[in-house]
Amino acid sequence: MPQKSLRRYKSFVKSLIISLRLPFNLHLRSRSSLLGQRWWCRKKKLTSKKYSDDLWGEIDLERVGIPLGLGKQFKKKIVITTRSVSVCDLMGVEESVRVAGLETEDALRLFYEKVGEKTVKSHPLIPSLAQEIVKELGGLPLALITIGVSMRGKKGPKEWKDRIDLLKKSRLKGIDEEEKLFHRLKLSYDSLNEKSKHCFLVCSLWPEDYIINKTKLIECWLGLGLLDLSDARNIYNPGYEVISDLLSACLLEEVKGSEHVKIHIAIRARAVKGPEHVKMHDVIRDMALWIAHDEGKEKDKWVDLNERVLKQMGHKNISWSCVERASLLLTGFDDRLDFPCGVPLIPCDATSLQFVMVKYSISWVSRDLARLTQIKPLVQNVSIFRKLAFLQLSHCGLKSFPQGISDLEKLEYLDLSHNYIESVPEELKHVRNLRFLSLRTNHIFSFPKGVLSELKELMVLDLYSINSIISEADLEQSWTWSINELRCLSKLRCLSITLYQPTNFRNLLELSNLPVRKLCLDYGNETDTLEIPSSFIEKVKDNLYKLELQVWSVRKLVIGSNYQNQLGNLEFLSSTHMHELEMIEWSNIAPEDLLPMLSDLSFKDCGIRDVSWTLYLPSLRRLVLYRCCHIVQLFEHVGESSAVKPTFPSLILLQLDDIPEMEIICDESITFPSLERIEILECPKLKKLPFQSRDKLKIIETERECWERLEWEDNDLKQDLQGLVHYTKWM
Repeated sequence: MPQKSLRRYKSFVKSLIISLRLPFNLHLRSRSSLLGQRWWCRKKKLTSKKYSDDLWGEIDLERVGIPLGLGKQFKKKIVITTRSVSVCDLMGVEESVRVAGLETEDALRLFYEKVGEKTVKSHPLIPSLAQEIVKELGGLPLALITIGVSMRGKKGPKEWKDRIDLLKKSRLKGIDEEEKLFHRLKLSYDSLNEKSKHCFLVCSLWPEDYIINKTKLIECWLGLGLLDLSDARNIYNPGYEVISDLLSACLLEEVKGSEHVKIHIAIRARAVKGPEHVKMHDVIRDMALWIAHDEGKEKDKWVDLNERVLKQMGHKNISWSCVERASLLLTGFDDRLDFPCGVPLIPCDATSLQFVMVKYSISWVSRDLARLTQIKPLVQNVSIFRKLAFLQLSHCGLKSFPQGISDLEKLEYLDLSHNYIESVPEELKHVRNLRFLSLRTNHIFSFPKGVLSELKELMVLDLYSINSIISEADLEQSWTWSINELRCLSKLRCLSITLYQPTNFRNLLELSNLPVRKLCLDYGNETDTLEIPSSFIEKVKDNLYKLELQVWSVRKLVIGSNYQNQLGNLEFLSSTHMHELEMIEWSNIAPEDLLPMLSDLSFKDCGIRDVSWTLYLPSLRRLVLYRCCHIVQLFEHVGESSAVKPTFPSLILLQLDDIPEMEIICDESITFPSLERIEILECPKLKKLPFQSRDKLKIIETERECWERLEWEDNDLKQDLQGLVHYTKWM
């Protein structure tokens, strides 16, 4: 680190210690732990203050619950952040502080870092041209990063001079500062190929700060026909390549494993949103919408109906006849739409509409009737939108298909997942251009014969968990013929399905084309041993991404024997409600050889004795055990020593919940070099943690009683880990 930067860093740390009132005489690790605790407390206090982040326009403070008062009575200070000086004027700001850009030296260093040393040194003129670009960008970090990345590998002075000319042209007169920034950032967008450009713009349909699942994003691109699938064995791979390009261009950001945690109330588990999720910087997203709106000329072309937009621009101000794409994706359980009851989500005059994406995230615990009222007109009048090619209505509490679905001749993408739909209408077979159909997680009793076989253009079919509450007799009638109908779908490239009978599994194996991406086996087995046949591995090796086993009455699961292939795409594996499962036998194959990409593994309500076979899985990031009542020691070291072959090289999250007999996790020979979070709940016999140092560990979540019960050989280690402990209280 340069001496000047080191001085700045030391000065910053010193000011932080003083502001948080930390004693200077503490040990470095203890000070670090205390720093984290104090910072967390400050953050909690800040959340109780009145401030508004990233304000787009004027808001009525009294309307949002902040009384203005008279004189000094009830006087309050309100802090706002905004990118627009005009917003400060509209809000009557008494004192404004402009956040300056980076100083020239720091800006140049950041720019060089993104361009790369090889490019900078590739020609003697490039350093001076780089300084000119940095000057044009005015010290804005986001612009420096995106433009810097776009110049990586550009080794000819002419390319650099052309970029400088474009930046100078972006200093247009008569436009505001935000639009000038968009013109500059657009240079990174312009460097993309046409396919990536279209895919990038689609990302702006997700709300600001939304954590986007890569699979859902790729499926959206597939539904819009944006990906070239001609040479792809796995149709998701071209999408991952585009995401990689957008990440490299800094137009998307990867979500780190510990950055976002989603709570699943039913099992009190947390899913790490890591490599499978991305997000978009809010300024980059605004630029994408600006480009999609023909650089601001057609502002209602794409409409984001999220809560903030509805509150600030109003539902009635949208020119619905011009709208081509509309999206509304809400998260959490307490979101509220701010337009009058009875007003439809999308009015009938939106006749140019081609794309609708709605996700309400209604929990299974309670249904939001107000939202159902708002979505009802869209469901009842969907045939009005004749140009509609993309329709997603997930988590909306729907009990039936949208009426008049057969009138949508241009419809290619239909996602009605996570609803309460009970029957599939026969008229669905007339939607002959349909390429993507998801009925995932619905309670479907009736699925007329001949519907699937008529959908000849289907490429993606998701029937995962759609018969969760029907009898075994109905299952046999409903599903045998459906699987046979899959033979008619010659263009099918991706299938997700839950099978409820052993015969269904055998019928599935008889298909010559088996592009299974997600598979759940949910039935009682005919014997107490379940063997995963080598013929199955051979057929699904290129596509299988998720495998869920819920096969009751099985005592032994056999994996191995004649396997010649890897399950190279399998990332998620779970075993649920297999109460009698005692052992998993690996025959003639090592788990790490068969499952090189497995990243998420869970056992819930299982009778297994240990999971020592997971020690060397190279890509495992999350391991969950819930209500496994026969485990005494979780891992036993087998095979090579950890010095020769490290254990758990990639594990970030370990969740142990309701394991009543567990006395020890593992001995000291097993290490966790990447572990960031461990959760231990309702493990009353556990008395020792397996750590000799904190390494990368950031959070220990447990009950107070559990922490106080633990035994320690090293009190310094206990003191060191104490600052990482978060106590859990359950209602």
